[in-house]
Amino acid sequence: MVTIIEDETDNVPLAHSLQELTTESTRAEAAPPLEYPNVSRIVRAGPKLGADGKPHYLIDDIPDNEKQRLIRESGLLKKYAKDKSHGTGSDHGSDVEDELQELQEEYDRASDIPLWMDAIIYTVGLAAVYGLFEALVNQQYSVEVTVMEVIQRMAKVAPALYAIVYGTLRFRKTRVVNLVMLVAACVSGCYFVHLNLHSPRLGIMRRAPGLVTMWIYFTFLMDVRPAVINAVVVALFWLIDPFKQVI
Repeated sequence: MVTIIEDETDNVPLAHSLQELTTESTRAEAAPPLEYPNVSRIVRAGPKLGADGKPHYLIDDIPDNEKQRLIRESGLLKKYAKDKSHGTGSDHGSDVEDELQELQEEYDRASDIPLWMDAIIYTVGLAAVYGLFEALVNQQYSVEVTVMEVIQRMAKVAPALYAIVYGTLRFRKTRVVNLVMLVAACVSGCYFVHLNLHSPRLGIMRRAPGLVTMWIYFTFLMDVRPAVINAVVVALFWLIDPFKQVI
């Protein structure tokens, strides 16, 4: 017969046993304390500093006249003017327009190159383009032409080029001049295409240098949208060819 002797010292209440197990497992699985980063080592992102020590933003690299063009093309001023006419807006649109006008006047006054000198620079470049195409036309028909003759022809057209350049630069901001430049560019481009397709004689092709020069100048001076319209019109004229002879 087996006798089981139960030791009273081993009789630990169940609640105390669970408490000891929970305490030991918690101590064993406890995560190490979090280490907070040193705030002094954190570099905060911000604008770059210029040479003068002041903040330098990306918008500062855009010229003032380009900023004005972007604001005008965005249509914000027209929206403010429309809201004001309907009584739903405020005087903020007129204030913005006044500020833009003041910026434009200040930019014009601060320009290093006066208008007449700027026109001379454009005229020299256009005269060079005219002389280049004059030489190409004569070369195409095997007509010998000297450099002096080309320079003389460039000198003859220079006054007319200067007058056109000065007038367009002076009144470039008006809608009438922009419309005239668009029409002149379309006419010049289409007429040049017509001469190449249907009038390949030397006497008529001598008109080509002047047409190409004006076409290039007006396209260069216009904004993006009128220039694209001009390119589309000339391309359609070349594709359709309304003056072609049907055999």
